[in-house]
This record gives sequence, structure tokens and C-alpha cells, in this order.
Amino acid sequence: MPGAVSALSADLVRGPLVRATVLGSHAPGLYLDVAGAVVPVVTADAVPLATAVRLAVASAVAPWRGLAAGDAVLVGEGLIRLPGCDIAAVRTWRPARVRPVTHDQHSLHSSHVHSSHVHSSDRPTRAQAERCVAALIGRGPGLTPAGDDALAGILLVAHAHGVAGEVAEAVRALLTSTTAVSAALLHAAADGYAAATVVALVDAAVAGDPAAVARALPAVLAIGHTSGADLVIGVSAALRHLRPLRQLGHLGQTPTSTSHTTPTGWSAA
Repeated sequence: MPGAVSALSADLVRGPLVRATVLGSHAPGLYLDVAGAVVPVVTADAVPLATAVRLAVASAVAPWRGLAAGDAVLVGEGLIRLPGCDIAAVRTWRPARVRPVTHDQHSLHSSHVHSSHVHSSDRPTRAQAERCVAALIGRGPGLTPAGDDALAGILLVAHAHGVAGEVAEAVRALLTSTTAVSAALLHAAADGYAAATVVALVDAAVAGDPAAVARALPAVLAIGHTSGADLVIGVSAALRHLRPLRQLGHLGQTPTSTSHTTPTGWSAA
């Protein structure tokens, strides 16, 4: 079965053949631990995660039926070898990445943006970053806990503003405090990578474009049971902390999450 491998995972899938462990399996996605890194394999109707191998088939005919956490498969030489089916990485796709803030971006929306610079007082200190991460990481149930989804939103906004350093460092120091799948998503978010729908929302919000936010928001809110809403909480909190961005349109009305914690040192979402 042909698949498209993310540029972020291509070296693992095309490297030497190694034993990989199934971390989780459900109809739209299979999560594999390959040499300590998480490689998701997703169907066409799933969220295309930044590090995923993407298939063109629907989840109803996913080739990993019967696989469960702890099972072993082989990955390498351009193949993911499942019982009864090989997935071949026939092409590479490049995941979406948030755009860095520019002066021109701000000037296009002067009615919504009061400054083109992030003030030093808006940059999280190391202590603030550590409190923020410790309060959120691993909090909540599931493959991607609610606190991690919020952290991913914070990381993406911070990366766009060029101030992700302290938060990203704190997140990477505590990745063992959460699930392997969530850790992989946070690692990608620290470098500005996320699903295209999420990147579209963050780019619109950072640019101060309420109409674009309104167009992008429904697709993000539809991710998982509460993952999309929790991510939006993180985006909103980070934007409110970085005071140059005001009048955030639909993000000003943060969706309700089933469980989230507001970290000390960051504005409440």
C-alpha cells in the first residue's frame, strides 16, 4: 500500500530495517515507536499529524486491524511491514509550519495590532516557562492530554513570535512526563510544526485577521473530543500574554474545555 512520509520522519522510515513497537492503534491511526521516536501512520480521513506517514485510504479499510499496543512490526528501507500488508513510502510530504511574525504582517492589520514588536516584559522568563509547563504537561487523559494540547498552542504562537526558546526548553526537559504520542506532537510544535488546519489558525490569529480566524477555527475545534478546543485555549492564552495582539475575533471567546489548568505567569485563557 503506497504512503507519503513526512520529511520529519523520512530518515526513520527510509533508514535501516528495525523492530518498532505499537504504542496505540485505532481506526484512523497507528502510532509506532521507531528507535525512540513516534511515527504515526494515518488514513485519509484523519488529522495529518506533522510527523505522519499518510495513506490515501479511509479508516474503514486501515491495514492495521488487529494490532494493539505492545505488538511489534518492522520499519525501515522505505517500508512499514505490518502483518499481511507492507506500507511503502513512495513519496515525501512537507508538513505545515507557522509563519514568523513580520513587520508587514502587523501593518496590514493595524486596527487589531498595537505594536510590531514583542516587548521584553512579554517574554516568558525561565521560571515562568517552567511553571507553565509543569502545570500543564501530561494533565488529562488520552493519547494527547488536554494540558499538552494547550501547550502545543502556546508553543506554536511563541515560535511565530520568535520567543519559544524558554518554553520549548522546559517542554523538552519534561517530555517523559506525558505520553509518547503527545511528546512527539509537542516536540514538533516547539519547532513550529503542526497539522495544516492548526497552522492556518495560528497564522491567522498571529496576523490579527479575525475573518481568517473564523474560517480556520471550525476545523481545529473538530480535532478529537476536546483536543482542538484545548489547543485553541493555549493559542488564546499565548496571544493574550503577548500584548501586541488585541481584538482576536473569535479567539476572544475561548471554547470550553473539559479539563485545563491555567499556569501561573501566563494570562488566563
